[in-house]
Amino acid sequence: MLEFEQNVYGFRQTKKLMKELEPELFKQMDKAIKGKLAPIIQRAKNLTPVQRPLRNWKTPHNPYSRPSYSPYGKRWEYDRLEWDTFQAKKQIVVRAGGGRRRRGSVTRPIYQLQSNNAANAVFELMGRGKSREWMIGNVGRKFPGTGRVLYRAFDQENGQNIERDVLDTLLKYQEQFNRRLDAAGGP
Repeated sequence: MLEFEQNVYGFRQTKKLMKELEPELFKQMDKAIKGKLAPIIQRAKNLTPVQRPLRNWKTPHNPYSRPSYSPYGKRWEYDRLEWDTFQAKKQIVVRAGGGRRRRGSVTRPIYQLQSNNAANAVFELMGRGKSREWMIGNVGRKFPGTGRVLYRAFDQENGQNIERDVLDTLLKYQEQFNRRLDAAGGP
């Protein structure tokens, strides 16, 4: 998941009002912003490996092995980590909004790029820490660096400039919304 780091205050309230009072303007803004992020998404899809990153990636696990659990105690099915290039590319998306970051932060992302495919998310982030596992070492040698898809696409497409364009677009639509509210008058 790749989030934009700009600080915009009051966007959630503005977005809520915009959806309620000017839904067409909100749709235009959302479409314009997603259009600006499209080159990063396309580059990320192109960076997704066509072949399995590792030879045995798709091999199903031993049914007698211990189950894998998420941090929330839910059992993860092993087949959700099987590599499928079509699904890995298809599930790279732009998502509006999102939850709060962990560790007590009060900030929320406005837009974020993410992979909804579990195998692609694992491929993206594996090897960020120290590990002696052969699998992580093999992927690290074959695809050096961390952030193999989304983060690399962001850097290659000059994401800092796109981030500024997104913020400028956001501010332009916010200004347009404010002008429409002023024109409509109020109590």
